[in-house]
Amino acid sequence: MKRTPLLFCLPILVVAGLPSSNAAEVPDGVWVRDGYELTVVEDTIKKPRFMAFDKDGVLYVSVIAEGKILACRDKDGDGSYESVTPFIEGREAATRLQGVQFHNGWLYFAQLNAISRAKDTNGDGKADKVEEVLGADDLPTGEPTGHRWRALLIHKGRIYTHVGDQSNATDEPIDASERKKIWSFALDGSDKKLFASGIRNTEKLVIRPGTDEIWGVDHDVDMMGWEMEGKRSRNAPEGQPITDHNPPAELNHYEEGKFYGHPWIVGKMMPNLMFIDHPDLMKYARMSSNPAWTMAAHCSANSLIFYRGNKIPKGHGDAFVAQKGGWNATQKVGYCLSRILFEDGRPYGEQKMVDFLKDGEETLGRPTDCVQAPDGSILFSDDSGNKIYRLRYVGKKT
Repeated sequence: MKRTPLLFCLPILVVAGLPSSNAAEVPDGVWVRDGYELTVVEDTIKKPRFMAFDKDGVLYVSVIAEGKILACRDKDGDGSYESVTPFIEGREAATRLQGVQFHNGWLYFAQLNAISRAKDTNGDGKADKVEEVLGADDLPTGEPTGHRWRALLIHKGRIYTHVGDQSNATDEPIDASERKKIWSFALDGSDKKLFASGIRNTEKLVIRPGTDEIWGVDHDVDMMGWEMEGKRSRNAPEGQPITDHNPPAELNHYEEGKFYGHPWIVGKMMPNLMFIDHPDLMKYARMSSNPAWTMAAHCSANSLIFYRGNKIPKGHGDAFVAQKGGWNATQKVGYCLSRILFEDGRPYGEQKMVDFLKDGEETLGRPTDCVQAPDGSILFSDDSGNKIYRLRYVGKKT
């Protein structure tokens, strides 16, 4: 039986100002869906970005600005992380250390021009064995411009990776660059294969539970209507009626050999107005695959997880999306953790779980990455508020 979708947020309950054991508080004005509790579990890391758990429940967090991966430990089991220590350090910020994933006892991590793996072999909590699996010769990205964040996924003996567009929307032949594509490799770095193309900026790749399907959220382009709007800024009194609402952010099921439209086709077979006179526009439209689900324009859907637990009612198989919020809309949009409801492997509805927009204007946080914790709760990072939050279901009030 199909579930009834609950679309977006109902102003039911705000759970804010709840102290964790490290005395950090949720900012006043954050909205939380009824039945859920939001707490801060870590607030000492500056600009936490992507996260991964190991088999022992240690949380690893990448910090681009400091070129580090930090290990967070909950020593007393109270749900907060009292110990934060370097696991990897000394990487330059320009290398854009981002994606992290545990596989076979190694922490794999992605940088702009490398994918490496690290291990703590002497038990001191810090990586003492670090190996580069793929280097700059294997992962050419050109100049470190534009969307420089490398996605990382290891699945069934393959490494999947992607780096986004070198600009907002680069018009060049499909085979002119290895950016804007998903590539796969054997675990030893050999056997390079093109997997999918036409992707603007997907920072995280995940597997849908019970399948081998690769999914990701893709950022939409900016300034799409500026040619028609007179290249006005978003603060101009004339406004930007096209750009404010187009194009949508995308949730994509990435399949081998398929093309996802960027930069010429956006959303569901909509021409990118920047290229409305492009001679190959219809060819690219015929090649393109539609997104599985679309989200608000300029919400900057940044990462996702598929929920695999049983602590969230009817949550198994749903996607949770960290939306950082963008700059290109007149009214702020995103700045939330959302849930995309799935039935029979297909998305059919969306609802906000946590909203960091106060009165539609003040931004209280920017969700960046989300992971499922061993206890079945969801953690997500906020790289503007310098916090890691936990969202857990506690039951609706009667």
